[in-house]
Amino acid sequence: MSKILYYLPELTYFITAWLLLDLLGSGLFRLLVRPRAKQNWEAAQSPVDAPTIQQNQPPQPWLDYLTQSSQTHPEPSARVRLRMKGVVRSSPKGKWHPAEIKAFFTLQPLTMVWYADITRAFMVSVKATEQYGKSQGFSTRWLLSTFPFRWKKEALPQILAQRNAFYTLAAAVWQPYWWSYYDLTWEKFEADSLEFTCKVEGHTFFLKAKINDQQELEELSLWSENWQEWQAALRWSDYRLFQEQKMPFQVEVLRKDKVGEAFIQANLQVTDVVQKGKYAWW
Repeated sequence: MSKILYYLPELTYFITAWLLLDLLGSGLFRLLVRPRAKQNWEAAQSPVDAPTIQQNQPPQPWLDYLTQSSQTHPEPSARVRLRMKGVVRSSPKGKWHPAEIKAFFTLQPLTMVWYADITRAFMVSVKATEQYGKSQGFSTRWLLSTFPFRWKKEALPQILAQRNAFYTLAAAVWQPYWWSYYDLTWEKFEADSLEFTCKVEGHTFFLKAKINDQQELEELSLWSENWQEWQAALRWSDYRLFQEQKMPFQVEVLRKDKVGEAFIQANLQVTDVVQKGKYAWW
């Protein structure tokens, strides 16, 4: 006990310096990330014209999903922002870490900005951001909230841009009428599995959707051109009525590791949804 008291001034100084460093890093992080989100948010056209569902185009399960999800919404919005809390990990056998994620999605133009505050250990956090806009994907990680160890001003590899664009498309689960603005070509559909392509900004995405008996979209996955291998997937559950829409509040993100093993990377609970109003930063 006496030894602890002897080093108490040094420990206090270390802890205080660490907390100040983390606070400084958090401020710098938001200073760099926030302008991009705000620029995309303000560029989005809102409100958009209410789309009309074409009765003779989508398969019936998809038509039922769109009808029961969004047709009562009086004023469509071109943007949505979410706040989520949960756990994330980086590998199939990795440790789960608490995380808080804030995401911003817009339809016109199709963009995404999200950032996460991930608690790795006591007094050790990592902040991450991923973005998509103008067919480009971006990714940044901040070690201990202060030092960016991966920073790319130029576009990252196409596979990342495509994955981030997929996450942006998946935001339509909170704005189902968004799908009416995309060029969809239905390839194959069964009772609970729908295969289709989606063209966005000159790129074609190969997607599969699963819809449950309650006409809720419960999974959307990104596939290769031959429909033989999936690259990423999102699962939704816990649908609730919110602003005259049924939308999910539970989200799972599925990824593959370097050797191709699939695993759940994130399990998140939506704690706040905003579809209208001015841009806000929590």
